[in-house]
Amino acid sequence: MANKFGMAQDPTISSCAICGERVEHVDKLVVESETMFFFINNLHKTCFKCSLCGDRLQMGHCAVDRALYGRYGPRWYCSLICCTRPISEKEAKLKEMGVQVRQPKKKE
Repeated sequence: MANKFGMAQDPTISSCAICGERVEHVDKLVVESETMFFFINNLHKTCFKCSLCGDRLQMGHCAVDRALYGRYGPRWYCSLICCTRPISEKEAKLKEMGVQVRQPKKKE
């Protein structure tokens, strides 16, 4: 049995939760959130921006809208300004940006 202590393993490269493109380790941002369940999303640093106004976000100063999460996936908003805007305004902006409604995963 080989000793694996100190051996580097190739980490998994994943896709961005926002744009779906491959996230290289140098451009990776991991956002953790706890709402009704726990999830971790890998994102491009440049994709972590407000889905309504487009401003860059900072950890701790943003919020996910749970009402839109099931249909559009993780979308963050400025916690003091855009987060309080009506759902209809947020959904209209997502449609304007060309974001498609996610198809529910089929249970096997």
